[in-house]
Amino acid sequence: MSIRLALARDPARIAGKHADGRGLVTRVRVMAVNDNEGAADGSAEAGNATGAFDPVLVDALRHFARHGMHAPRIAHDEAERAASEGNAPGAAHWIAITGMFDRRLAAAASAEQISA
Repeated sequence: MSIRLALARDPARIAGKHADGRGLVTRVRVMAVNDNEGAADGSAEAGNATGAFDPVLVDALRHFARHGMHAPRIAHDEAERAASEGNAPGAAHWIAITGMFDRRLAAAASAEQISA
């Protein structure tokens, strides 16, 4: 098996590599585009501010980090517990987190909350 060395200054990543020797273009370093920055005029695209994340997604990821593959069932149980305590906003939050993992389970939890 051969080993290939990938240089940090890879000439294939420099625009105008072949035309540079003939003086046709100025060499420009090709950089990766960061899509988190917004538009070139400084405005945020698609109504999403730079660095803004969906808070339910953040909570779902943290919940998944704590509970792993059991996260949907535990979130469903938390939604049921919040609904039984009369905490409608808490139940809705846990149903939204459940929906990030399993839409059917979230729909069942929502139906249980409506019928209760």
